[in-house]
Amino acid sequence: MDEQRQILKSAGGIGSATLASRILGYLRDMLIASHFGTGIFATCFFAAFRIPNLFRRLLGEGALSASFIPVFTDYLTKRGKEEAWHLAMAIFNLLLVILAGITLLGILASPFISKLIVPGFSPGKVELTAKLLRILFPYLFFIGLAALSMGILHSFKHFALPAIAPIILNLAMITSLLFLVKPGTEEGARVLALAVLAGGLGQLLIQVPVLIKKGMPAKVFSVFRHPEVKKVVFLMGPATLGLAVYQINIIIDTICGSFESIVGEGAIASLYYGNRVMQLPLAIFGIAMATAIFPIMAGQVSRERIEELKKTLLFALRSVFFLIIPASVGLMILGRRIISLLFERHAFDAVSTQNTASALFYYSIGLFAYAGVQIISRAFYSLQDTRTPVKVGCLTMGLNIIFNLILMWPLRLGGLALATSLSALINLGLLLHILSRRIGGVNGKAILNSLLRIISASILMGFVCHLVAGAFMMESVMASLSQKCLAVFIPILVGIITFLLISLSFRFEEANYLKRLILKRPINKSKC
Repeated sequence: MDEQRQILKSAGGIGSATLASRILGYLRDMLIASHFGTGIFATCFFAAFRIPNLFRRLLGEGALSASFIPVFTDYLTKRGKEEAWHLAMAIFNLLLVILAGITLLGILASPFISKLIVPGFSPGKVELTAKLLRILFPYLFFIGLAALSMGILHSFKHFALPAIAPIILNLAMITSLLFLVKPGTEEGARVLALAVLAGGLGQLLIQVPVLIKKGMPAKVFSVFRHPEVKKVVFLMGPATLGLAVYQINIIIDTICGSFESIVGEGAIASLYYGNRVMQLPLAIFGIAMATAIFPIMAGQVSRERIEELKKTLLFALRSVFFLIIPASVGLMILGRRIISLLFERHAFDAVSTQNTASALFYYSIGLFAYAGVQIISRAFYSLQDTRTPVKVGCLTMGLNIIFNLILMWPLRLGGLALATSLSALINLGLLLHILSRRIGGVNGKAILNSLLRIISASILMGFVCHLVAGAFMMESVMASLSQKCLAVFIPILVGIITFLLISLSFRFEEANYLKRLILKRPINKSKC
């Protein structure tokens, strides 16, 4: 099996597992929307949940994976499994102590933190946010250790279980929403927060049997020192901000969204729901591909095969753009219908739908940039360079703040989403330019030509989707569930067929890559 097929197979497996998790995630969000809408309890819950989620990215899935996987993979390649596990256990025990300390401090400082992240809230809303944050902070402890476990399994090229693990969180929250949560009450919001803790613990425990099968030592707490720990920590410092810039931007959006007199009532909840819908194609295509290629690129760097790294990067970017750009256009065209189908019932009314659709539209503009940044960042981390992404990330984070302050007045909550997209586009361009200079070119002409072709085909596809959707015009409050499904899925199906016909008719290389990989035919690697 050639390397491109291995990448696609791994990304496809991750994407499939992620799709299952996301479907449950949407069911979860549908129940939250039905129970709380975009009102005070939903707004405070999502604001509180942003903080442990941010730390999860900073110390767990993002920075730790970025710094740990290249070093762990190098140990596996050159020194064997036993030495690699010795390093992993030292990192595990260090992380356990760090997470326990941060969790304790977070619980004690919840009132102060709440005032920082939602300065525009009324005192009552700030107090409720602090109560929920105090419950949610221990989620960081469980999910941080679970994220390290995911990094270890990814290094062993075991992708399925880490992709399935988030299902546990969704199942815990869905169960609580169906049987325990009282709609529209503070008690219900607290029960939902407790369900998050149960889900985080489950995500950690489900991975333990596979870790043992892969050789995890029986005496987990016997190793506290290792010479490579300093290297991982050194790499982790810059990566803490570099890979988490997107999440930090969301926190900035939360701060700005708390000024509801400017951006509108319930803006934080609307931004959350819109971001969740946008995350589906990003997770299935962008993050799945980035996850699959990371250990492969780390191995290529370890063997000093930079030309292979370039080919892997180019293949990943063009394949992801081919899949994600038409998806983003589809979200922009059909966003309001999708939001109505998913969420509009009970406490989630037509105004909530309109606000959420506005957020989704502007988030979708930067969708391909979010995916591209995920992939290019992995290339830097494979080179054990975590400083460059953080420098670019800090710059674009500052730009995001400026864009927020400029755009939140005329576009309200849509301006906050657009600011995130614009900063992501700049982030992508700068990272690609710097990486090209670092490794002696990344065939930017091929990437640009690919982008232009895909965008052109996607615009044409969007026009067809718009025409087809026009046949299903109806007021959402009057439409049945079956009518809403038809109004969403028929235009989507027609759009997919249209895009595929265009790409195959004009012989897009990206379409030929995927076609040949699926049919298990050889790829002309000179074009990759």
